[in-house]
Amino acid sequence: MNDWFQFFLSPAGGTWSSDEIEILMNPTLSELLDTITDIEEADYDFLITVFSGHGWEVDDETILSINWQNETIGLSELTNLSERQLLLIDCCRGSELLPDDEAFIETGTALSLSQDTIRQAYERRILDSIPQEVILFACDEDEPAGDSRMGGIYAQYLLDATEMELTKSRSPFITVGKAHRCAVQLMRQDSDVAQHPQIRQPLCGLYRRLPLAINPNFWQTEQSQNTFTLSR
Repeated sequence: MNDWFQFFLSPAGGTWSSDEIEILMNPTLSELLDTITDIEEADYDFLITVFSGHGWEVDDETILSINWQNETIGLSELTNLSERQLLLIDCCRGSELLPDDEAFIETGTALSLSQDTIRQAYERRILDSIPQEVILFACDEDEPAGDSRMGGIYAQYLLDATEMELTKSRSPFITVGKAHRCAVQLMRQDSDVAQHPQIRQPLCGLYRRLPLAINPNFWQTEQSQNTFTLSR
């Protein structure tokens, strides 16, 4: 959870402010539904939801365990909350319910423009993407999602892959699909990892896809050369 929180606060993660990130640790179903209602009423341009905990499949629906009182919510309840939405679902997708020691929902909501160049570039890139919903699953259906001492294996590989791509990429952004593919490649090289992460996203051109990270080095270089503008 801390890794994701720090990533979103960082320039690479979009320079979100802490008051734009809400963490619900083992919320009651009522608390979670109230949060969902608030998000729907706010009508945000972009929403990121990160879930880490236990989940399973029932009739083609991913069910998420949200607290120790055995309350659950269907993944479909977390979708279609914003025109542009990214969901990272780090949980098992088998057919049996197993105990777990952690469940949280982390949501970030971008509303106001920052004067920071990187933040402006990040927000413009989001708004330039087509309205869409992208869902990242830590494993395939009927598979368990592994954990390590650092947290969910897929989530950690996704963050590591994103950081690796940022160090070598000359692109201004790392798309969600690019980060996912790189994470999968790294996981395939690990003989101890058996899960197969999946991505669900619409077909569209490269620049119309949602970004997962912004490349601070690119924008800092561009700014120093005065070769770009953020106004239309």
